[in-house]
Amino acid sequence: MLAVGACLGLAGCDGMSNKATPERLGKLVDNGLPEDTRAKADERFDKTMSRANSIAGLNEALGGDAVGNAAPRPLGELLRAALEHNPDIGRAAQDINRADAQRMRAIFGYLPQISANYVSSTVETTVVASDNGVFEKGTATYPVTTLTLELKQPLIDMSRVYGIQLGRTARTASEARYIASVQKALYETFDAYLLASQSKMKMDELGRRSASLRAQAGAEASLSESGLANETSRRSILSEQAQAESDRAIETTRYVEALSRLAYLTGTAISDVQPVAVPNGVLGTEQRLSPEAAKEAARRNNAELLTIAMSVVQADLTRKQAIAADFAPVVDLFMRMETETREGSRFGGGSETEETTTGVRLTLPIFNARGDGLRTLDANVDLRASIVDFHATRRQVDTETLMTLERMKQLSSAIGRLSQAYNSANANVRTERDRLETGESNNLILAARERQAGEFKMELEVQRIEYLRAWVRLQFLTGAMSKNVLG
Repeated sequence: MLAVGACLGLAGCDGMSNKATPERLGKLVDNGLPEDTRAKADERFDKTMSRANSIAGLNEALGGDAVGNAAPRPLGELLRAALEHNPDIGRAAQDINRADAQRMRAIFGYLPQISANYVSSTVETTVVASDNGVFEKGTATYPVTTLTLELKQPLIDMSRVYGIQLGRTARTASEARYIASVQKALYETFDAYLLASQSKMKMDELGRRSASLRAQAGAEASLSESGLANETSRRSILSEQAQAESDRAIETTRYVEALSRLAYLTGTAISDVQPVAVPNGVLGTEQRLSPEAAKEAARRNNAELLTIAMSVVQADLTRKQAIAADFAPVVDLFMRMETETREGSRFGGGSETEETTTGVRLTLPIFNARGDGLRTLDANVDLRASIVDFHATRRQVDTETLMTLERMKQLSSAIGRLSQAYNSANANVRTERDRLETGESNNLILAARERQAGEFKMELEVQRIEYLRAWVRLQFLTGAMSKNVLG
């Protein structure tokens, strides 16, 4: 019967935990939350957000409008804004608060534990049979009041000692995560700004190219009407113009996405970016920094790697804490003071008693003392997993550092070739202008030369910004990222 009852109970529990039927899920997708449920949730949300405590400070700091007062923002302003409003940095700061609270909880675990209990009950006693002459057969009903004060002071408990060490390490790990969050937020803001700058350069050049082609198509149309040109050339130019306008539309989408990303990262309304100059000291960094030096700097200073290293330390302390909880003896000092008031008894009269008990308790876990097996087994797995994560992350950081340096070399070479191509195209423009003045050329040929030079100039600037992106990535990987990274 017991087995049948257990099976029925398990079957009922399974049914209670399987309420997400296809019909219910379909209604959620089609209609959303029920109106009354949504109204209650909104009301509770509004009450929570309106509390005049630390939530109010967060609302004031982070609740600004990301659309109103949008304006062009320089890079430095957005980097400073990221430090103040970035959500990842804010969460990392709260993690420090949580770690401090956990550390205090661990310390309080070794302080005296004092509790008081008050119990009021009614006792009904029926004397059925007794060879005690004092007892009388019958029934007695009387209230009993018990007041108990208990004190417990851990004397030897290695699990709590490791818990205190774990709390201190958790605080250090949260500080390392905060540093990693700051550097990541600065890097992502910097990178998004550079991406927006590249898109803006391409948009401007494609706009000029489209306007030039439109003007040339108009000139070709006039020549075609005069019989000096054919429609084939004009249709070809119109195709190029359409391609330029299409490419500009794509770059506009990328530009808007970059601005949206910047608004999220910095909590600042932004409508445009300003030009970014590549410092002279940045170019050629890969020639002054050896791969081994870069890898060593990344291993020593990379904030994410330091965070994972601290997680290994935490996992090791957790393992030691689990071993102590599973096998180490615990010694406690305890005291119990109890006052009991009985309004009656089996003897017919009441009583009031006070009892104080003090002593030392030795607890030795022998087998499955807590009823949940050995915590050490899980802790061993967690420690090994954290070590695996550390080595995997370090390999990733090593690879990214070396590949970033290699990418910077390739970009330097590309910048050199594009610079030569732009200089040649610019020289062709000057030559064509001279020929135009002497009547040896015409405006259509000059416009084509100018478009080619403009395209090379745009590609050169885009590659310089791409080099700056790689350089910033290197600073992030080697732990040198800051709001003043450009000086």
